[in-house]
Amino acid sequence: MIDRVTYALRQPLDAALATTRPEVKRGRKRCALVRGDMALLYVQDVDPGHAALRNDGAVVDLGGVKAYQVESRREGAVSGCAITVPVSFQRAVQFELGLQSRSKDCGLLRDFATAGAAKLPRDLVYPPDAQDSARVGACANWVSTSKGETCDPAVEAQVPAGAEAILAAGAADPNVECAVFRDAVKKTFGPEFEPIATPGSCYFVEPRHRVQIEAGATLNGGAPGDWHADPNGTFKDHRQHSFSGNPGATLHTEDDSGFLMYVSPFGNLGSRGHVRLLISSQQERGVDEWPRSRALPVVDVAKAHAVMELVMATHFRGAR
Repeated sequence: MIDRVTYALRQPLDAALATTRPEVKRGRKRCALVRGDMALLYVQDVDPGHAALRNDGAVVDLGGVKAYQVESRREGAVSGCAITVPVSFQRAVQFELGLQSRSKDCGLLRDFATAGAAKLPRDLVYPPDAQDSARVGACANWVSTSKGETCDPAVEAQVPAGAEAILAAGAADPNVECAVFRDAVKKTFGPEFEPIATPGSCYFVEPRHRVQIEAGATLNGGAPGDWHADPNGTFKDHRQHSFSGNPGATLHTEDDSGFLMYVSPFGNLGSRGHVRLLISSQQERGVDEWPRSRALPVVDVAKAHAVMELVMATHFRGAR
Protein backbone atom coordinates (compact mmCIF):
# COMPACT_ATOMS: atom_id res chain seq x y z
CA MET A 1 0.00 0.00 0.00
CA ILE A 2 3.01 2.33 0.40
CA ASP A 3 3.86 3.39 -3.12
CA ARG A 4 7.64 3.82 -3.41
CA VAL A 5 7.36 5.55 -6.77
CA THR A 6 5.29 8.31 -5.16
CA TYR A 7 7.96 8.78 -2.51
CA ALA A 8 10.74 8.86 -5.11
CA LEU A 9 8.91 11.57 -7.05
CA ARG A 10 8.41 13.64 -3.89
CA GLN A 11 11.80 13.00 -2.24
CA PRO A 12 14.21 11.79 -4.96
CA LEU A 13 17.37 12.24 -2.82
CA ASP A 14 15.99 10.22 0.08
CA ALA A 15 14.21 7.47 -1.86
CA ALA A 16 17.11 5.01 -1.81
CA LEU A 17 17.52 5.42 1.95
CA ALA A 18 13.89 4.70 2.83
CA THR A 19 12.63 1.23 3.71
CA THR A 20 9.32 -0.27 4.82
CA ARG A 21 8.82 -1.99 8.18
CA PRO A 22 5.83 -4.15 9.21
CA GLU A 23 4.54 -3.54 12.74
CA VAL A 24 1.70 -4.44 15.09
CA LYS A 25 0.43 -1.72 17.45
CA ARG A 26 -2.47 -2.18 19.86
CA GLY A 27 -3.51 -5.30 17.98
CA ARG A 28 -3.65 -3.56 14.59
CA LYS A 29 -1.34 -4.36 11.72
CA ARG A 30 0.49 -1.49 10.07
CA CYS A 31 3.44 -0.76 7.82
CA ALA A 32 5.81 2.16 8.29
CA LEU A 33 7.94 3.94 5.73
CA VAL A 34 11.15 4.73 7.59
CA ARG A 35 14.44 6.44 6.91
CA GLY A 36 16.96 5.51 9.56
CA ASP A 37 15.14 5.87 12.88
CA MET A 38 12.51 8.24 11.49
CA ALA A 39 9.00 7.04 10.65
CA LEU A 40 7.81 9.09 7.69
CA LEU A 41 4.47 7.45 6.93
CA TYR A 42 2.16 4.76 8.29
CA VAL A 43 -0.46 2.62 6.59
CA GLN A 44 -2.64 0.68 9.00
CA ASP A 45 -5.78 -1.33 9.46
CA VAL A 46 -8.32 0.65 11.51
CA ASP A 47 -11.89 0.33 12.70
CA PRO A 48 -14.00 3.20 11.29
CA GLY A 49 -17.19 1.94 12.91
CA HIS A 50 -16.97 4.60 15.61
CA ALA A 51 -18.62 7.95 14.87
CA ALA A 52 -15.44 10.04 15.12
CA LEU A 53 -14.20 9.08 11.64
CA ARG A 54 -17.30 10.25 9.82
CA ASN A 55 -18.08 13.07 12.22
CA ASP A 56 -14.63 14.65 12.03
CA GLY A 57 -13.18 13.78 8.63
CA ALA A 58 -13.77 15.82 5.49
CA VAL A 59 -14.82 13.70 2.50
CA VAL A 60 -12.11 13.64 -0.18
CA ASP A 61 -11.90 12.00 -3.60
CA LEU A 62 -8.84 9.80 -4.13
CA GLY A 63 -9.11 9.20 -7.85
CA GLY A 64 -12.70 7.96 -7.59
CA VAL A 65 -12.35 6.43 -4.11
CA LYS A 66 -14.11 7.89 -1.07
CA ALA A 67 -11.93 8.80 1.92
CA TYR A 68 -11.94 11.01 5.01
CA GLN A 69 -9.18 13.52 5.70
CA VAL A 70 -8.27 15.24 8.98
CA GLU A 71 -5.58 17.92 9.16
CA SER A 72 -4.20 18.51 12.66
CA ARG A 73 -3.28 22.06 13.66
CA ARG A 74 -1.52 23.16 16.84
CA GLU A 75 -1.10 26.81 17.76
CA GLY A 76 -2.08 27.73 14.21
CA ALA A 77 0.51 25.52 12.49
CA VAL A 78 -0.14 22.23 10.66
CA SER A 79 1.16 19.37 12.79
CA GLY A 80 -0.10 16.26 11.00
CA CYS A 81 -2.51 14.65 8.58
CA ALA A 82 -4.46 11.39 8.36
CA ILE A 83 -6.57 9.98 5.51
CA THR A 84 -8.88 7.00 6.05
CA VAL A 85 -10.34 4.86 3.25
CA PRO A 86 -13.44 2.83 4.25
CA VAL A 87 -13.56 -0.70 2.85
CA SER A 88 -16.80 -1.63 4.65
CA PHE A 89 -19.15 -0.14 7.23
CA GLN A 90 -16.72 -1.36 9.92
CA ARG A 91 -13.23 -1.55 8.38
CA ALA A 92 -10.85 0.91 6.78
CA VAL A 93 -7.26 1.55 5.77
CA GLN A 94 -5.61 4.65 7.18
CA PHE A 95 -2.68 6.62 5.80
CA GLU A 96 -0.97 8.90 8.33
CA LEU A 97 2.12 11.07 8.32
CA GLY A 98 4.73 10.07 10.89
CA LEU A 99 5.68 12.45 13.68
CA GLN A 100 9.21 12.69 12.27
CA SER A 101 8.06 13.54 8.76
CA ARG A 102 9.53 16.88 7.71
CA SER A 103 6.42 17.70 5.72
CA LYS A 104 3.01 17.91 7.42
CA ASP A 105 1.34 18.62 4.11
CA CYS A 106 -1.96 16.83 3.49
CA GLY A 107 -1.22 17.19 -0.22
CA LEU A 108 1.79 14.88 0.18
CA LEU A 109 -0.30 12.32 2.04
CA ARG A 110 -3.06 12.58 -0.57
CA ASP A 111 -0.56 11.46 -3.22
CA PHE A 112 0.34 8.38 -1.15
CA ALA A 113 -3.27 7.63 -0.28
CA THR A 114 -4.41 7.97 -3.90
CA ALA A 115 -1.69 5.58 -5.08
CA GLY A 116 -2.49 3.15 -2.25
CA ALA A 117 -6.24 3.27 -2.80
CA ALA A 118 -5.69 2.42 -6.47
CA LYS A 119 -4.26 -0.93 -5.34
CA LEU A 120 -7.47 -1.91 -3.52
CA PRO A 121 -10.07 -3.99 -5.43
CA ARG A 122 -12.85 -1.81 -6.75
CA ASP A 123 -15.50 -3.89 -4.96
CA LEU A 124 -13.92 -3.00 -1.60
CA VAL A 125 -13.93 0.78 -1.85
CA TYR A 126 -16.72 3.35 -2.19
CA PRO A 127 -17.22 6.05 -4.85
CA PRO A 128 -17.02 9.61 -3.44
CA ASP A 129 -20.81 10.06 -3.23
CA ALA A 130 -21.64 6.55 -1.96
CA GLN A 131 -23.21 5.61 1.36
CA ASP A 132 -20.41 4.02 3.40
CA SER A 133 -22.20 3.66 6.75
CA ALA A 134 -25.58 2.70 8.14
CA ARG A 135 -26.60 6.36 8.09
CA VAL A 136 -28.93 7.21 5.22
CA GLY A 137 -28.99 10.51 3.31
CA ALA A 138 -28.58 13.63 5.44
CA CYS A 139 -28.17 11.45 8.55
CA ALA A 140 -24.54 11.06 7.43
CA ASN A 141 -24.06 14.72 8.41
CA TRP A 142 -25.49 14.37 11.93
CA VAL A 143 -22.92 14.99 14.67
CA SER A 144 -23.76 12.06 16.91
CA THR A 145 -22.34 8.81 18.25
CA SER A 146 -25.37 6.99 16.86
CA LYS A 147 -24.83 4.50 14.04
CA GLY A 148 -27.97 5.84 12.38
CA GLU A 149 -30.60 3.50 13.74
CA THR A 150 -32.44 6.44 15.37
CA CYS A 151 -32.23 8.80 12.41
CA ASP A 152 -34.17 9.20 9.18
CA PRO A 153 -34.12 11.97 6.58
CA ALA A 154 -37.18 14.12 7.33
CA VAL A 155 -40.20 13.70 5.07
CA GLU A 156 -42.83 16.28 4.19
CA ALA A 157 -45.53 16.66 6.83
CA GLN A 158 -48.62 18.81 7.16
CA VAL A 159 -48.49 21.54 9.81
CA PRO A 160 -51.97 21.79 11.38
CA ALA A 161 -53.63 25.07 12.31
CA GLY A 162 -53.51 26.39 15.87
CA ALA A 163 -50.81 26.24 18.53
CA GLU A 164 -52.34 23.38 20.52
CA ALA A 165 -52.74 21.22 17.42
CA ILE A 166 -49.22 21.99 16.15
CA LEU A 167 -47.55 21.14 19.45
CA ALA A 168 -49.59 17.97 19.84
CA ALA A 169 -48.64 16.86 16.32
CA GLY A 170 -44.99 17.76 16.96
CA ALA A 171 -44.94 15.66 20.13
CA ALA A 172 -46.15 12.68 18.09
CA ASP A 173 -44.02 13.13 14.97
CA PRO A 174 -40.63 14.86 14.61
CA ASN A 175 -41.35 15.31 10.90
CA VAL A 176 -44.01 17.86 11.91
CA GLU A 177 -41.38 19.69 13.99
CA CYS A 178 -39.11 19.74 10.92
CA ALA A 179 -41.96 21.05 8.78
CA VAL A 180 -42.57 23.93 11.21
CA PHE A 181 -38.96 25.08 10.84
CA ARG A 182 -38.01 23.90 7.35
CA ASP A 183 -38.67 27.06 5.33
CA ALA A 184 -37.33 29.45 7.97
CA VAL A 185 -34.06 27.54 8.39
CA LYS A 186 -33.57 27.23 4.64
CA LYS A 187 -34.23 30.94 4.11
CA THR A 188 -32.00 32.09 6.96
CA PHE A 189 -29.16 29.57 7.23
CA GLY A 190 -29.18 28.28 3.64
CA PRO A 191 -30.27 25.21 1.65
CA GLU A 192 -27.23 23.18 2.74
CA PHE A 193 -28.94 22.65 6.11
CA GLU A 194 -31.11 19.55 5.66
CA PRO A 195 -33.66 18.22 8.18
CA ILE A 196 -33.45 14.82 9.84
CA ALA A 197 -35.97 13.22 12.18
CA THR A 198 -34.91 11.56 15.44
CA PRO A 199 -37.03 10.44 18.40
CA GLY A 200 -38.34 13.60 20.01
CA SER A 201 -36.34 16.08 17.92
CA CYS A 202 -35.71 17.50 14.49
CA TYR A 203 -32.18 18.47 13.50
CA PHE A 204 -30.91 20.56 10.61
CA VAL A 205 -27.45 19.37 9.58
CA GLU A 206 -24.88 20.48 7.02
CA PRO A 207 -21.87 18.72 5.48
CA ARG A 208 -19.14 20.95 6.96
CA HIS A 209 -20.27 20.50 10.58
CA ARG A 210 -19.63 24.10 11.56
CA VAL A 211 -23.08 24.52 13.13
CA GLN A 212 -25.82 22.05 14.05
CA ILE A 213 -29.43 23.06 14.72
CA GLU A 214 -32.01 21.28 16.87
CA ALA A 215 -35.62 22.38 16.47
CA GLY A 216 -38.86 21.41 18.11
CA ALA A 217 -42.51 22.30 18.63
CA THR A 218 -44.02 20.02 21.26
CA LEU A 219 -46.26 19.68 24.27
CA ASN A 220 -43.50 17.60 25.87
CA GLY A 221 -40.38 18.86 27.63
CA GLY A 222 -41.73 21.53 29.96
CA ALA A 223 -42.60 25.20 29.74
CA PRO A 224 -40.24 27.96 28.49
CA GLY A 225 -40.28 29.42 31.98
CA ASP A 226 -38.68 26.24 33.34
CA TRP A 227 -35.67 26.80 31.10
CA HIS A 228 -35.51 30.50 31.92
CA ALA A 229 -35.49 29.69 35.65
CA ASP A 230 -32.62 27.22 35.10
CA PRO A 231 -32.68 25.92 38.72
CA ASN A 232 -29.39 24.02 38.32
CA GLY A 233 -27.51 27.03 36.95
CA THR A 234 -26.49 25.19 33.80
CA PHE A 235 -26.71 28.20 31.49
CA LYS A 236 -25.94 31.92 31.45
CA ASP A 237 -27.26 35.14 29.87
CA HIS A 238 -30.90 34.34 30.70
CA ARG A 239 -33.09 36.81 28.85
CA GLN A 240 -36.74 37.24 27.94
CA HIS A 241 -37.77 38.18 24.42
CA SER A 242 -40.93 38.52 22.38
CA PHE A 243 -41.13 36.74 19.03
CA SER A 244 -44.02 38.00 16.89
CA GLY A 245 -45.89 38.73 20.10
CA ASN A 246 -45.04 35.39 21.74
CA PRO A 247 -43.00 35.42 24.99
CA GLY A 248 -39.76 33.47 25.04
CA ALA A 249 -36.48 32.90 26.83
CA THR A 250 -32.93 32.75 25.45
CA LEU A 251 -29.83 31.28 27.09
CA HIS A 252 -26.18 30.57 26.32
CA THR A 253 -24.08 27.61 27.39
CA GLU A 254 -21.23 28.46 29.75
CA ASP A 255 -18.59 28.06 27.00
CA ASP A 256 -20.68 30.06 24.48
CA SER A 257 -20.78 27.08 22.11
CA GLY A 258 -24.56 26.80 22.31
CA PHE A 259 -27.51 29.17 22.10
CA LEU A 260 -30.99 28.08 23.22
CA MET A 261 -34.42 29.61 22.58
CA TYR A 262 -37.71 28.49 24.15
CA VAL A 263 -40.91 30.29 23.17
CA SER A 264 -44.49 29.89 24.37
CA PRO A 265 -47.17 30.02 21.66
CA PHE A 266 -49.78 30.30 24.44
CA GLY A 267 -48.81 33.77 25.65
CA ASN A 268 -47.42 32.54 28.98
CA LEU A 269 -43.90 31.34 29.80
CA GLY A 270 -45.40 29.06 32.45
CA SER A 271 -47.69 27.17 30.06
CA ARG A 272 -46.72 23.58 29.27
CA GLY A 273 -45.25 23.06 25.81
CA HIS A 274 -42.82 25.13 23.78
CA VAL A 275 -41.30 26.00 20.43
CA ARG A 276 -37.53 25.67 20.65
CA LEU A 277 -34.39 26.26 18.63
CA LEU A 278 -30.93 25.17 19.81
CA ILE A 279 -27.83 25.92 17.76
CA SER A 280 -24.35 24.72 18.62
CA SER A 281 -20.88 25.12 17.17
CA GLN A 282 -19.14 21.90 16.15
CA GLN A 283 -15.67 20.84 15.11
CA GLU A 284 -15.36 21.59 11.41
CA ARG A 285 -14.88 18.47 9.36
CA GLY A 286 -11.33 17.91 8.25
CA VAL A 287 -9.71 20.17 10.87
CA ASP A 288 -8.43 19.08 14.28
CA GLU A 289 -7.32 22.36 15.79
CA TRP A 290 -5.94 23.15 19.25
CA PRO A 291 -6.68 25.42 20.92
CA ARG A 292 -10.10 25.89 19.33
CA SER A 293 -12.62 28.57 20.15
CA ARG A 294 -16.02 26.97 20.64
CA ALA A 295 -17.95 30.25 20.72
CA LEU A 296 -20.79 30.57 18.25
CA PRO A 297 -20.32 33.43 15.79
CA VAL A 298 -22.52 36.41 16.58
CA VAL A 299 -24.00 36.19 13.09
CA ASP A 300 -25.35 32.69 13.80
CA VAL A 301 -27.03 33.88 16.99
CA ALA A 302 -28.65 36.67 14.97
CA LYS A 303 -29.82 34.11 12.40
CA ALA A 304 -31.35 31.99 15.15
CA HIS A 305 -33.37 35.00 16.30
CA ALA A 306 -34.51 35.55 12.72
CA VAL A 307 -35.57 31.91 12.34
CA MET A 308 -37.66 31.96 15.51
CA GLU A 309 -39.25 35.28 14.56
CA LEU A 310 -40.23 33.89 11.17
CA VAL A 311 -41.53 30.60 12.59
CA MET A 312 -43.71 32.33 15.19
CA ALA A 313 -45.02 34.81 12.62
CA THR A 314 -45.84 32.03 10.14
CA HIS A 315 -47.40 29.38 12.35
CA PHE A 316 -48.34 30.97 15.69
CA ARG A 317 -49.67 34.45 15.00
CA GLY A 318 -53.32 33.39 14.85
CA ALA A 319 -55.75 32.40 17.56
CA ARG A 320 -54.39 30.30 20.41
